Order: sequence, then structure tokens, then C-alpha cells
Amino acid sequence: MKVLCHPDLEKSCGACCGLYNYVDHRRETLTRLLQKRTLLFLSKKPSSEWISLYKEEARQLETSLPLCKEIYCCEFLGFVDQGRRVGCLLHPALWGEDLRDFSFYGKKLCSEHLCPSHTYFTEDEKGIVIKAVNDWYLYGLVITDLDFVRESLALIANGIGRSLKVRDLENPFVRGEVGKFFAFKENWPFKAHRLRLGKYWFSEGEYRIDHPWDDPWDKILGCLETGKDKWEEAKLYLKEQMKKLISFLRRS
Repeated sequence: MKVLCHPDLEKSCGACCGLYNYVDHRRETLTRLLQKRTLLFLSKKPSSEWISLYKEEARQLETSLPLCKEIYCCEFLGFVDQGRRVGCLLHPALWGEDLRDFSFYGKKLCSEHLCPSHTYFTEDEKGIVIKAVNDWYLYGLVITDLDFVRESLALIANGIGRSLKVRDLENPFVRGEVGKFFAFKENWPFKAHRLRLGKYWFSEGEYRIDHPWDDPWDKILGCLETGKDKWEEAKLYLKEQMKKLISFLRRS
């Protein structure tokens, strides 16, 4: 089974560590936070005494409130290779010893936990996302969104008459076009102005699915945080973009 946390040297995912659990979870905001955390952490030699001071100082670096207080935002999430990948600053791969017991969840849970995408995505679904998305911010948003990926790939399959395979993305033009579609997770022009992350909305310390949609187009629109007042316009736009993608894939 392919581990999705660090699938290659180009990207990684920090969603389980609370990476996107901020009211302001824009790329530029999270990039600044991760850079500052990393510099702070690397400025000292890890020890039990310094870790306590680091935690306090790291919290002061946060400029946004959490979306959900029940979801922990780990202060040890930073950049592990000059901004290409997010990762655990306590991980033994960095220090030769496992320092994760200093973290909120501890070494055992951090080392054993795998998100639902590991279980529910097929190997082709995993591989397509890994091939099509090449940066940490977008990758984390896409690989953890089961509905967005599966419904999008199902519509593609219906349009081209077969399931898209990882080998199809060996073609750089196919890889680029599929990547552009996945990028709607970050740059969707019809997003709602409310406390949302994908299809979840947040209120009073809890999070809920915005609506139990059945229609695949509605499911995707929900995953893209579409505003209710823009729904029909957004659906027409989404269908047009999918039509263009399918037309391209048929010719490729």
C-alpha cells in the first residue's frame, strides 16, 4: 500500500496534523506559518526544557483562529526540505531518534495513524492524484477529499468510456490537464464566504457535512465550497470544464 503522507520528493500532506484547520487557511498564510515554525524549531537543539518554550512561542506565530477547536493543530508541523514538503519536525528521519512523544498525540499514534484515503482510494486513484498534483498545499487538499476525487474520476470515466489509469498520466499534457481540474480545490471562483473546508462547515466547535448530496455534480460543488447563491451558475461552469477535460482526454 502506498503511503500518501510523503509519496515522493515533491510533495506531502499535513492535513491530519491540523494544517488546514484555520479560519484563514490560504496558501500564503500557511506558508508563512510553516516557515516561521521551522526557523524557530531549528534555532535550538531539541530538549524537554526547550520544547516547552518552543510550544509557547510557536502558538504566538499563529495569526488565525482554528476552524474547529476540537481538531488539534500540531505546532511541530513545519517544512522538512526547504518548502517543498510539510512534515513532522520531531520525526526520526530528521534527528536519528524519535522525538514525537513531545507532541500532543505522541509517538505511537503519530506513527500508526493513516487517513481514510489510504483505505478507500484504489491504487489508481491514489496514483492519479500523486501524478497530477505537485505541491504540498494543493496535494493535501485533494488527497484527503474522497468525494471530490472519486466523483470527478467517475465523471471522467463516463465521458471517455473507461476508467482513467495512472499510466495515462505519463503523458505530460494529460497530467497537466487533470492537475488543472484538481486545482479547483484551491482556486474555485464560486466559493462561499463562510467557515468552510471542503464540504464541511464549522460552528460552535463542531463540524458537519454541509448537505448529504446524491447528485455527483452537487457533491463536487460541495467539496469546492460553492456558495448557495452561486450554485446553478457554478454547476454550469463545472460541467463546461469537465466537458473540455473529457474532450481533451478523448483526443489524447
